Parts: sequence; structure tokens; C-alpha cells
Amino acid sequence: MFLLRIQMPDRSGALGQVATAIGSVGADIYSIEVVDKASSNTVIDDFLLQLSPGTLPEDLVSACLQVDGVQVLWLSRYPDGNGIESDVAIASEIGNGRERGLEVLLERVPQVFHAQWAAVIGLREQKVLMGTENAPELASEQIAALEPFDVEHFSEMSESWLPGWGAVSLAVIPAGRNQVLVAARHGGPDFLESELYRLHHLVRMARGWDRPDGATSSLASSDDV
Repeated sequence: MFLLRIQMPDRSGALGQVATAIGSVGADIYSIEVVDKASSNTVIDDFLLQLSPGTLPEDLVSACLQVDGVQVLWLSRYPDGNGIESDVAIASEIGNGRERGLEVLLERVPQVFHAQWAAVIGLREQKVLMGTENAPELASEQIAALEPFDVEHFSEMSESWLPGWGAVSLAVIPAGRNQVLVAARHGGPDFLESELYRLHHLVRMARGWDRPDGATSSLASSDDV
């Protein structure tokens, strides 16, 4: 499975032309998500797709670039079974989870935002409080590099920030109670402003249902990773 991010003209027929180009190299589209309206004339869409045997990623990129006005922003492998989920679906799960709102959101961040891992970091404790399966432990100096903590933002970290993981694109979202939620993409693509807004909105929703202090977490803690 592959995740393809494309910027295309915001005009009638453009999406159909891109879909035809993708199909011309034998790729099957599983889902499409509008990620951002880059300007008054362009949009950014994510395509989750499968290449046919013998088709190279370069063939797919070349086919898409044949469409006038199209730019390929990102192409990478994507874990099988991790479909594109909507914000409406995750909001419903948060509501159903009630007191586990932040945990429920954290579990879904990798699928919803195409991230390799996500974690909730305690600023007082200076450690990862909750993390998804692949979330690493972070030292105090690595946490300090995520500032500012009081406003949502994206950061690009070099290989030196997390040795052995390569360059990392991060979204940092205040999560209340001296906590921040961090989502990470190794190697990109960078988080867009619209993605930061969506994640910020979902965090605020999750905090509305969050459990009281002192309750235990069902997600992997820093002691378990």
C-alpha cells in the first residue's frame, strides 16, 4: 500500500484526470481525502492506493505529472490495514470513549494523520506519559526542543534529535494539565496548517471527556516501551 499526496488545480475535472493517470499505470485507489485547500486555485489530496506487480513508484509519479498543474508532494509506503479515517469517525469514538477521550484519540492519530507514532508528554514529569506502539522514550533535552508548548505548531527535527530514526516532522498540540500531544512522521511529509487545526480541535474535544488525574492508562506507558 502507498500514500500519495498531490497538489492539483481546484477546477472541475482535475480529480478525474489524476484518478485516470493513477489507473493508467495499474494502480488501484482505495480512498481519497482532501487534506488542504492550498490556495484559492489549488487543493491537496491524499490517495491511499495499491500498485500492481511490476509497477514502480516512479511510474506512478511520472503518470501524475503528466496532468497539467499537478505536483506530487509525497509518496511513501503505508501499512496495510491502516485505512484513511475521517475526523467524524474519530470524534464519534472519542464520544463513546468518554473518560478515555485523550487515550482514544492517541490510539487513532497514526491512522487519521498518517503518522508513525504519537505520544502525550508530561511537561512536569519530563517524560512520555502515554504512547502508541512505536513511540520512543524522550529525554528532557529532546522534550525541550519541542517548545513552544502553549500553541500548536509543527517542527522539523534533524537526525540528531532522535538518533537512529532519521529526520522527523512533528505536530505539537497543547493538551492541558501541562501536557502536549506529539505526532511524528519520519521523513515527512510536513504537517499542514489544516492538519494542525484538525488535530487541535480533536484534542480539545478529547479533553472534554478526559479522565481525572491519577487514573491509569491502557496505552503503552514510558515504563512499558
